[in-house]
Amino acid sequence: NQEKTNNFIKKYENNQEKINSCIDSYNSIKENLKRAIDTFNQNYDICKGYFFNGDENSFEMMDTDQFFQMCFFNNIQLLSHSPSENRIYLETEEGIKLVTNNRFYTIGEIYARDGYSVPQLYQFKEFVVFDIGMNRGYAALKFANYDSCKAVYGFEINQDTYDFAIENLDLNPELAHKIKAYNFGLSDKDDEIDIYCLPGSDGITTTELEFTNVQTEWLKGKEQMKIKKAKVKEASAIILNILKKGNINSNIVLKIDTEGSEHKILDNLIDKDALDKVDLIMGENHLLGEDLDEKLVGFKNISKKFYTNDIYSFCYVKDEYFKKLPQAKF
Repeated sequence: NQEKTNNFIKKYENNQEKINSCIDSYNSIKENLKRAIDTFNQNYDICKGYFFNGDENSFEMMDTDQFFQMCFFNNIQLLSHSPSENRIYLETEEGIKLVTNNRFYTIGEIYARDGYSVPQLYQFKEFVVFDIGMNRGYAALKFANYDSCKAVYGFEINQDTYDFAIENLDLNPELAHKIKAYNFGLSDKDDEIDIYCLPGSDGITTTELEFTNVQTEWLKGKEQMKIKKAKVKEASAIILNILKKGNINSNIVLKIDTEGSEHKILDNLIDKDALDKVDLIMGENHLLGEDLDEKLVGFKNISKKFYTNDIYSFCYVKDEYFKKLPQAKF
């Protein structure tokens, strides 16, 4: 026990020497560190001031720090802003012009965090996209900007969001000619249904009432929820008809983000053999439901990212396009 005690004391003394050395080092650079932080903060405020043209306070109901960082670190230019209209015009590094209100979450996901950008989009010689849950058209424009993208077929169930998408397409005529937008949703059958919406929020529309009880933004804004009537059409019939009429032989990309009805749509595509035509599937899975790995037979899961316990993004590629490189070992 004495030997253990001595060893413990020796380790303590060694650690104390390291702590003292660390404190001495910190004290020697404390002033420089403080000066560096002050300089950074000063320059940050100057850059932000130029970005907002000295009018940051007019950007109401939004996190201006987060908005500035999203734009600054991704070379997104602030073109103009009308506070009374709550309209913000942006231009991405690729030259894509976007309009939004004080809601910019989806722009950040697609253009700042490079959502929906996977290796196969660079490997396919040419591809066509079916954008189910087109939202405000942000992803459709990102896809259309690929030279190898021949067409995008977008489906948006919410009239207000659809109108927003059309405005974004009109801002980009050089890309919009590739995009065909439809103002109805896709499901497992033709029907007229209730949809649940949060006004002013992009992508916050669902056909599943259950979803409004689990998603954070719904829980915060439930009192503002609006219920509307909307049309849906059978997913497999629409997609197969477009492929047949257009005599499309390109690789097919399915992007699906429908706030809770993903499984209903995928099941219909599987039952009617329409999913056999698809080479790449990406989107978000809400309310989890069945395991997509078991459902998507013939596809490999190349990406899965959980946002909450009930929501995650995914990407599956057909087996023949799955190319794994060897792992380097050191």
